[in-house]
Amino acid sequence: MLLRLGLVEEDRLIAALSQVLGVPLIDPGQWTVDRTCIDRLTQPYLSANLVLPLRDAQGLALALADPGNPDLRQELAFLLNAPIRVFAATSDQIRAALLPIDATIPVEASGDTIARDAEQLRKNDADGPVIKFVQDLLASAVLKGASDVHVESTDTGLSLRFRQNGILVPQPLDRNLPAASILSRLKVMANVNVAERRLPQDGRLQTMIAGRAVDFRFSSIPTQWGESIAIRVLDPKALRLGWDKLGFDPQIVARLIGLVEAPSGLFLVTGPTGSGKTTTLYTALSHLNSTSRKIITVEDPVEYDLPGVQQVQVHDDIGLSFARVLRSILRHDPNVILIGEIRDQETAAIAVRAAQVGRMVLSTLHTNSAAGAVNRLVDLGVPAYLVRDVLRGVLAQELQLSPCSTCQGQGCPVCGSTGVGVRTLKADLWEPASPLA
Repeated sequence: MLLRLGLVEEDRLIAALSQVLGVPLIDPGQWTVDRTCIDRLTQPYLSANLVLPLRDAQGLALALADPGNPDLRQELAFLLNAPIRVFAATSDQIRAALLPIDATIPVEASGDTIARDAEQLRKNDADGPVIKFVQDLLASAVLKGASDVHVESTDTGLSLRFRQNGILVPQPLDRNLPAASILSRLKVMANVNVAERRLPQDGRLQTMIAGRAVDFRFSSIPTQWGESIAIRVLDPKALRLGWDKLGFDPQIVARLIGLVEAPSGLFLVTGPTGSGKTTTLYTALSHLNSTSRKIITVEDPVEYDLPGVQQVQVHDDIGLSFARVLRSILRHDPNVILIGEIRDQETAAIAVRAAQVGRMVLSTLHTNSAAGAVNRLVDLGVPAYLVRDVLRGVLAQELQLSPCSTCQGQGCPVCGSTGVGVRTLKADLWEPASPLA
């Protein structure tokens, strides 16, 4: 109940249970998983009861997410016909060890059953396996630090992939679950029209994972084989604000702090999708956030909550665009304005105007390089003399993967168990020679 109500996070709860029950708390990632025992007890049984068989020099050990359950311990001792050593671990740690990251298992799609499955899910019919699979899917994405979940319809069925460190990594699917039911369940959770399969849809969902509320941004598009769903993971625990946590060179950080602390001007961050532009801007806002400054953001969507910051969600469908919000918030006399993205001429003009009249404006821009931001602003209709007047600097950042020397591509804790390498952040900070140069 404590976990379901979100009153405590699971890692803190399991640590307290470990101390009270006298059951050692371990990190399963540092142990060897006993594959023979998994085959004996079966993976569905272990997943349902959150049990992980491990082995060390002393023999078999079992990591439990509920170490205080005497019935489960007796049942395991009976099934194994041997005394057992019990350890405590979080459910996320156990799921991560039980959920392999091997090749995708195709699922047969059945378009004729979409309407029927949707109706069953809306009525909370007995479709427990699908509901559990989708919940485990979202929990696994959070646990593995994935930024996106891609559920795609193909000619052979569904394909499931997580974007980890900028690389799409295939994930397993239960071949016994109908593809239509999985897609419908995700749409129900996102509160979008389940019956609509011909038009793109956007939504948002929230679920409790490891005792904390995690938001997900939902988007679906129709393809030639069916619907394709992309889900952006917005885990507040994964948001690490702080200049020292971004991975920039200390000299770059010192220059960045000097730029964002300017009383007015325009500071831009560029880079490809998923390179961490939002995290960099949120770090800058966290640095500037104080009782002496009023900070307002205009975002589409608001990805993370920042205490003490006024955040505005854009809704284009009702006419609440970036430009319209910006015209209104200038009357609120903010010291700092964050614009999620400068994407059109009107937004660029208002952003430059705000920077001219004593506001510090932070935003993102899609360009191939830091210096290219100048030409992009001019292309958007901002006069060159205004760009020279207000632009304080442009940061271009890009994620790069270096080979992991520890696992040689097999996956380990160093590279996030993905086997795709260690993520590093390349940054290029461009500044005009002087504001009037």
